[in-house]
Amino acid sequence: MKSRHLAILPVMLALAACANTPTVNYDADPSANFAAYKTYSWAYQKVPDGVNPLIADRVRTSIDNSLAARGYTKAEPGDFAVGFTIGSRDRVEVNDMGVYGPFYRPWGGWGGWTGPQVDVRNVTDGTLVIDVYDTGTKSPVWHGTATQEVTKNSGSQENIDTAVNAVLAKFPPPPGK
Repeated sequence: MKSRHLAILPVMLALAACANTPTVNYDADPSANFAAYKTYSWAYQKVPDGVNPLIADRVRTSIDNSLAARGYTKAEPGDFAVGFTIGSRDRVEVNDMGVYGPFYRPWGGWGGWTGPQVDVRNVTDGTLVIDVYDTGTKSPVWHGTATQEVTKNSGSQENIDTAVNAVLAKFPPPPGK
């Protein structure tokens, strides 16, 4: 019995890790020469309206650290400019667990028929958007997003670093994409 529980533990940990991984998407201008980019600057210094300035500072620091780890240096002006936005959206998540709920009872409910079991919860999804602009042409060349369910500690530096690194893992895009 104990070995059965130990066998299930890695599966549960893997599922928990998947739940905390942001969904990442990106788009890139196929004509942009990403190989020529060596330096970057910030597209703007002002904190976007409605954004917590402390979280904005954490995001900016995380982007600086992530780009430095990829070999880019900050310069004025840089070869490309970086901008970001963060936001959230509320949604209602409804899970229908069927007539018997989470338990299969082929003989019926304890006291007869139990109606449909539905789990309803309010969820807030947070989104980080990072945009890259070519400073020579002043046109957008790359757009990346990370979306994830927001929790109480989502504003921690560790969680912000995870989201920023997940997005910037797709920058620059592979050649020919």
